[in-house]
Amino acid sequence: MQAHTVQEISKADLIKYISLRPILRGRLAKWVVILKQYNLVSMSQKAVEEQTLTDFLVDHPIPDAWELNDDLPREDMFFVNILLPWKMYFEGFARHDGAGARVAFVSLEKYVLTYSFMLTQLCSNNMAEYQALILGFQMAIDFGLSKTSTPMVIPN
Repeated sequence: MQAHTVQEISKADLIKYISLRPILRGRLAKWVVILKQYNLVSMSQKAVEEQTLTDFLVDHPIPDAWELNDDLPREDMFFVNILLPWKMYFEGFARHDGAGARVAFVSLEKYVLTYSFMLTQLCSNNMAEYQALILGFQMAIDFGLSKTSTPMVIPN
């Protein structure tokens, strides 16, 4: 092993962290002494992934005579409809005479869709809040709003 370079692939450089500690005691000190005799190199996961892609492109060059074919079969498969994210606001409330919920969706273009509901059962404020959140999620799915940001409670 001492004749070879060993690459450690991890998110954090643990060997460097341990070896730069000002005071080492017990097992940690023993491990540092043992590991110092080996040629250890630490690499991040991202660097390894990037190097793998680079190696692949070097091993498989694109021929100079290669032409891009504009006549792609089933071009409709390449069409992607990008939906801009919506913000969802919700609020549930309970009173002595009933409970209700409000849900509002706001787009980046500032289109606002507001909805109000009367809940059929008496419930606490927390239950009404949960019902408003569930109603908002169900409406977002029904409307096809697959990208919504984190739901927020309607400010007073």
